[in-house]
Amino acid sequence: MFLAAFIGLVTGGVAIIFRICLESTTEFVNKTFSGPFLFLAPAIGGLLVGLLLFVFAKTPEAAGQGTDRSIYAFHHRGGVLRKRVAPVKLLASTITLGSGGSAGFEGPVSQIGSGIASTICRFFKMTRAVRRQFGLAGMAAGLGSIFKAPLAGALTSVEILYCEDFESSAFGTSIIASVVGFTVYSSVFGTAPTFNVPDFYFVNSLNLFCCALLGLLCVPASYLYVKFYYKVEDFFTAWKIPNWAKPAIGGILCGAVAFFFPQAMGGTWDYVESMTRLVDPEHSPSILFLLGLVIAKIMATSFTVGSGGAGGVFGPSLFLGGVLGAAFAVAFETVLPGVLQEPGAMALVGMGAFFAGAAKAPLAGVVMVCEMTGSYQLLPGIMLAAVVHVAFSRKWGIYRSQVLNKFSSPAHRLEMDPDLLRTISVGSVMQKSKVLCLDAKKTIHEAEKDIDTFNVEFTDSATMHTYPVFDDEEYLGVLDWSLVLRNIVSIEGGANVLLVSDCVTHSPLLPASVDLHSAMKFMLKHSINEVYVKNSAGKIVGTISSATILHAYDKAVKNEK
Repeated sequence: MFLAAFIGLVTGGVAIIFRICLESTTEFVNKTFSGPFLFLAPAIGGLLVGLLLFVFAKTPEAAGQGTDRSIYAFHHRGGVLRKRVAPVKLLASTITLGSGGSAGFEGPVSQIGSGIASTICRFFKMTRAVRRQFGLAGMAAGLGSIFKAPLAGALTSVEILYCEDFESSAFGTSIIASVVGFTVYSSVFGTAPTFNVPDFYFVNSLNLFCCALLGLLCVPASYLYVKFYYKVEDFFTAWKIPNWAKPAIGGILCGAVAFFFPQAMGGTWDYVESMTRLVDPEHSPSILFLLGLVIAKIMATSFTVGSGGAGGVFGPSLFLGGVLGAAFAVAFETVLPGVLQEPGAMALVGMGAFFAGAAKAPLAGVVMVCEMTGSYQLLPGIMLAAVVHVAFSRKWGIYRSQVLNKFSSPAHRLEMDPDLLRTISVGSVMQKSKVLCLDAKKTIHEAEKDIDTFNVEFTDSATMHTYPVFDDEEYLGVLDWSLVLRNIVSIEGGANVLLVSDCVTHSPLLPASVDLHSAMKFMLKHSINEVYVKNSAGKIVGTISSATILHAYDKAVKNEK
């Protein structure tokens, strides 16, 4: 708990530095570039970011969306991020966002928090499991700080890893880090909610029906967002030009989009905040303009982050949901005026619903919007809209590194339910096939002939690369081909002189009667991934591998469901 608090303390301080740097950079850009030249700023910022990431710092993992990088590090790298990632990401994100690039704050701070935690864990020589846990704590601290949403920050860090699961073991440390980070950050920037919105109240059940409709409207919009973003990212990844030039080209395209829709620039939500004050269609932007702004924001974000600019896709998700909710409110009020007693509330419902479906994090999305705005009265409507969006958008998500559940994560492959494994015997799942047993008294040359003959006659035999060796009825071990090759080279005519017994390595046999939990412990103890199985009489009857055990466990889990 102390270490989680320390990670929150450091990350909260870095979040303060990040915001100060970002505000200073934005002010400098607005003063330096004026009029139509302002739309050139994202290109210049992209060029600087490209040179920083790919030429000077040589930190390509700091490019693109930071949250997805943190998710990948959890699943595949044991939570490890290089020491330079945090400072480089801070500088690159400041340039990207400060120059007008369309991206979110959450990607940088989540990766920065994870990088800080990784560095601290490396200093204390923590295990992989602990590094992963504190990497999530760092992510939670960053999100809880920058959004002033400590509970949402902790929920996001444990929910966003999976489409249908939680990393519950890390929730406690994530809460501590997030609360400490929030406390440090709010000591400088205050505890007021991130959004200054009117006080909304739950009105009637008809509004819940409208929220459900808005959740459905988010489905095609999030599909377009996810698919277009990854099309752009794949295009820039495959494009055979220097990597340092790609963010600059993305900045040019972002500036071109922003020329027609200036509201799509940057990572702030001032425009969405204004949408919460909708009164009636006569005093609101047109539906076509709002829908056009949705498409423009999708394009601008895809060009900025997909080309390698440093930023996040969480913030734009909130922007898209807010504008989409405003468009829905304007359309509804045009057709049925007076039904929505508080039309501006639909912008907040859209924010929570859109992010929940795009990121497959319904709880995090709902709580995040409530904490950022202080609008807890809208919780039922946001929850309903979020669930509807998630239910109809299960086949796509904005984070590529997400996996379905814990069983699908490489981080949890060895953390299977031992009680379930104990119900399955080795004999019921092993690969039953003819096994060639070599005679210890034969020469290597004779053994090779036996092997060739066996492979011709039994093409469906076990795919082991070793063969068991017996001296009469006594099992000696397996034929070690490395010993064979070493001895043949050193002895003239070795194949005709060496006996099979001269090249044997001891390898234990696994009884067919034991359960899969014992088999896994047996294989881990002897550092082997595949082993021969014997029956009660000591005769070898097949083979089993760690992959076979995993497959059997997966099948048993599905049957349990």
